[in-house]
Amino acid sequence: MPEISVQHQCAALTGLAPCDTFGEPVGPLPKQTDLGFYNEGNMITGTWECEPGTLELDLDLTEFCHLLEGHWKFTSEAGVVTEVRAGDSWVFPRGWKGTAEVIEKVRKVYMMILPG
Repeated sequence: MPEISVQHQCAALTGLAPCDTFGEPVGPLPKQTDLGFYNEGNMITGTWECEPGTLELDLDLTEFCHLLEGHWKFTSEAGVVTEVRAGDSWVFPRGWKGTAEVIEKVRKVYMMILPG
């Protein structure tokens, strides 16, 4: 029988490890760290952190996010600007393209649904 997976105190979590970049950097590559806690089939969850910088995104997945800290500004390929701050939740729909500018270091909890 499956059991509940928990990652306690995500806002204060330590032990995040360097990870592959979430997007292509525009300018210097911002430091990114991650600590996953559930990975089954096409779903991945965890806590991710990124230092200030800008990333170009072209997403082939759907991702739910909840921002624990920081300030992030997204500009879609169509020019729509969306800003999120600590306490906000959003979904990156599959196929979203644009830039993600980390204004203040961000930490998010996420669930990615991979295609297939």
